[in-house]
Amino acid sequence: MQSKNSFDIKSLVKEMIDEIQEGKLADENRKLPSEQKLMTYYGVSRYTLRQALAQLGDMGVIYQAQGIGSFIRPERHEKVLNLQNNIGITEEMARPGRTIKTIEASRRIVNMTAADFLPKNSTLSPDVQLIEVNRLRTLDDKPYLAEKSYFLQSIIQEIPEEYLYDSVFNYFEQDKNIKIGFIDKVISSEALSEPGASFFKLPIGAPTLVVRDDTFLSSGKLLAFSKICYDYRKAELFMFKKTY
Repeated sequence: MQSKNSFDIKSLVKEMIDEIQEGKLADENRKLPSEQKLMTYYGVSRYTLRQALAQLGDMGVIYQAQGIGSFIRPERHEKVLNLQNNIGITEEMARPGRTIKTIEASRRIVNMTAADFLPKNSTLSPDVQLIEVNRLRTLDDKPYLAEKSYFLQSIIQEIPEEYLYDSVFNYFEQDKNIKIGFIDKVISSEALSEPGASFFKLPIGAPTLVVRDDTFLSSGKLLAFSKICYDYRKAELFMFKKTY
């Protein structure tokens, strides 16, 4: 393995996922190289590598067999979205041959009282200013999801238009140096409304798979809340449970 430049934990996780998906990292038995080889290959410390491996395990990408090594989990169907993946929808679905795009996006400033929905157990003041973002996104050029999100303007200030068509959370972490602590997710089914119905070419009232996200900073302060409606014919969600 040819040595690479050094990575921090987050960038190492992303790089390893990319190489796993491209079939570059594991052997024919889906086993990863030894820790020492991976440390040399990526130019990282043992601590950084083990933190990255732990995150990959938590995300369901790999599993560790005690005394044997780390292995890539069996591949899931290409439509499956891993809800435990912390790299975002854009990166998660950007597998070889898969492309997620934002084809329509808008943003505006609203008061909390004008929001279409609120986070669970909300204690926000009625005069809190929010940045409302609406996006329609395709997967491999086919309608995939309709998203409505609200971001606390007191923390974000603004979201440049170009980031509406990319990863908004990458903008937070890279340009605003905002660190995401954790995300609470609730999965439900609802009757489809506009603009999702027109986008998915389904009748109003058809079923839609809904994921509600409440995103918090590492301090525990609310940063954003969103509602993502998926075309039920295309979306499958994946989670796993460790028993040890």
